[in-house]
Amino acid sequence: MGTYSTINREGWVAVVDDDASIRQALARVLAVSDIRARTFGSAEQYLAQAGSDEPSCLILDVHLTGRNGFELRDELEARGSTAPIIFISALDEKAVVRLSGRAERPRYLQKPFDSRALLVLVRQYIESEAVSRAG
Repeated sequence: MGTYSTINREGWVAVVDDDASIRQALARVLAVSDIRARTFGSAEQYLAQAGSDEPSCLILDVHLTGRNGFELRDELEARGSTAPIIFISALDEKAVVRLSGRAERPRYLQKPFDSRALLVLVRQYIESEAVSRAG
């Protein structure tokens, strides 16, 4: 089952990475910032457990065991998901940047990355979702 890092007033973030230490580290970074997070070890686990409760955003590793991050993105889009995705990867690949940069905002962070850069993106997505719900 996905684990929760903390409870915050609105929204939540899905962290999908097959490396348990990365999942735990990201969950801690989010918890310290009072951002609720659920962690998942694979694309399949996310699809099975997230249900209809769409996150404010996904932090998604590109190179997952099983379905990779881009395949999960494609599946979510086919299901009508509008949650933005922040791709993360340890590899410096031009293709990763090109494929993940389909929106005007940066959506790719290379591991290791500054947690402040991640938090800026996550907060933007959470605030954007809160405005959408209020409007």
